[in-house]
Amino acid sequence: MVVVAAGRGERAGGDSPKQYRGLGGRMMWEWSALLAEKLFASGAVREAVFVVPAGDESFFSGRLLGYAFPFSVTAGGAERNDSVLNGLRCAKGDYVLVHDGARPFADEALCRRVMASVTEKKGIVPLLPVSDALKKEEEGILRPFPREGLFLTQTPQGFPREKLEQALRSHGKGARDEGEAWILAGYELGSVEGDRRNMKITWPGDFDLGESRFQKSFRTGIGYDIHPLVPGRRFILGGVFFPDFPLGFLGHSDGDPLVHALCDAILGGAGLGDIGTLYPASDMKYKGISSLVLLEDSARRASSEGWFLEWADCVVIAQEPRLSSRLQEMVKTMGNVLPSGWKNRVHLKAKSGEGEGAAGNCCSVICHAAATLSIRELKRDELQDED
Repeated sequence: MVVVAAGRGERAGGDSPKQYRGLGGRMMWEWSALLAEKLFASGAVREAVFVVPAGDESFFSGRLLGYAFPFSVTAGGAERNDSVLNGLRCAKGDYVLVHDGARPFADEALCRRVMASVTEKKGIVPLLPVSDALKKEEEGILRPFPREGLFLTQTPQGFPREKLEQALRSHGKGARDEGEAWILAGYELGSVEGDRRNMKITWPGDFDLGESRFQKSFRTGIGYDIHPLVPGRRFILGGVFFPDFPLGFLGHSDGDPLVHALCDAILGGAGLGDIGTLYPASDMKYKGISSLVLLEDSARRASSEGWFLEWADCVVIAQEPRLSSRLQEMVKTMGNVLPSGWKNRVHLKAKSGEGEGAAGNCCSVICHAAATLSIRELKRDELQDED
């Protein structure tokens, strides 16, 4: 599968190319990555090649590490034809799906219709009959134009890879899509039914229309941790070191119970397990590690799944040391490792152990956290239509 996301997207407006703009909680191009992940998981594709703006290859590669499929990234060219050719050079399969990264709503069913119809001699494109009345301007005068026999062409389009490369080399310059170059090269082109939900984001208003297809869903995760206080260990809480306190946390990592509780709250809200499973004490690479590293990774995992932190509320129960003067420092330190869009969404309170139990007798520190996360999902009627 070759995803073309190297264009400038000037007609869409905005301060950045449209593929980088947010849609439904992800960058627009990442919906194509999610589609590739689903196709790979079902065995429909073996790899995905992303053709991106020159100079941004590392950025795209970093984002793609959060998805579960083999990928490669290559720079686009001056024109669409050049970009697709660059992608085809990186692809390895006998057949290829070429998809426009500006079509975030393509689904597995459409891809499978295309793939099932491609042959060694015939390429396939998804088509939709034109349903609107048409007008054509000639010398400043509008005249009706017949719509019979006219179709809108979508992606993904499917072809034998080597023949498509030949067609693009010989007839691709100026072609509006791969199907056009394929026809001009003298090859047979077939079609399958397209999907009216598979809109292309082209104009500024298309983003609003795309967003209207999503709804925000919420989940809340809870986290809890307790660590004994012992001599000879450092007291690090919320990522902040208290050098004057004589006791520290016993643990495999640095033992920071506040950060651990927040990690578990985020992971729980996203349905991604807990720190004991993801960063086990049996793994020596986590020996003595800063818990802030675990928080950064936990948040990255949740964010890569499309989750957004709405709010986190944390409570520390400790008899000593006194924490009130350093609460904001802890909040800032933890916030510094969270995704950029998650800043200023963590709240922290400290409570005395009141001389009761292990916390009240300065034998341990107890921490609780609750994190509310949201995700943008297709509305239920959209999902039912896909079924």
